[in-house]
Amino acid sequence: HLPVAVDATCSGLQILAGLAKDASTARMVNVIGSEKPQDAYATIASRSMEAIPDRLKPYWDRKVTKRCVMTIPYNAKPFSNRSYIRDAFKDKGVDVDREELTSCVSAVREAMEQVVPGAMRVMKWIETEIARAIRAGADEIRWTTPSGFNVKQRLMKTKSTVIQTQLMGRCEVHVAGAETGVDLKHHKNATAPNLIHSLDASLLHMAVMNFNAPIALIHDSVLCRATDMDKLSTLVRKTYMTLFAEHEPLTDFALAIGAEEQPPIIGDLQPEAVIDSQYFFC
Repeated sequence: HLPVAVDATCSGLQILAGLAKDASTARMVNVIGSEKPQDAYATIASRSMEAIPDRLKPYWDRKVTKRCVMTIPYNAKPFSNRSYIRDAFKDKGVDVDREELTSCVSAVREAMEQVVPGAMRVMKWIETEIARAIRAGADEIRWTTPSGFNVKQRLMKTKSTVIQTQLMGRCEVHVAGAETGVDLKHHKNATAPNLIHSLDASLLHMAVMNFNAPIALIHDSVLCRATDMDKLSTLVRKTYMTLFAEHEPLTDFALAIGAEEQPPIIGDLQPEAVIDSQYFFC
């Protein structure tokens, strides 16, 4: 009766692969089946190797790139990329300077443009269109997920007051309810992660509606009894196929926000391929 778990292979990139119908990204994150599990982190580490400083090449591997690659689909910016790579090198006992970090971050992001092109284009498109919508007067962003959940993203700037206390020193206090306008930067940074999370929530929501056994879920991981895992794994793959073969989430999102440009759908992925992918969740 103890649960066992399976996790998605970099769920952010799996969702972005479906949104862009991008076979290259899908192959890297096991949406498309293969004899052995694919490793996007190792592939990007290998692809970026030539562009990093020679001194660091002996230490450059998937462990150094993993956290950076994992968070870029959730709109992590170069500043946080730098800290993740610095910490990974620090764990190896290697200190890196500012210029070396800049080279490493650029190398990883350029490699991702080559290895997972659809994912990177979708994120850039979302940021551009959200900025246009906010500048055109929208004060919130709304969309509906394939599972029927209505999302309302309202991110406002708030008035803040700086006070000096005897115990804590300088503190910045945000005054509740004192809105001063739409927070454009926050919307640009938050929309891609929120869209991805709303879709991986839909994936699991729709899958478990047809699963009548003990289950636990968190984000991109499902837990059930070992004797039930075959059924649950099949349901998850079938639901991903349904999500992106019978729905067009990115086109629907574009209509919901009034996008000016068509979404960057590559179109060479057949979502039905996930049915034969042994390592989609593993």
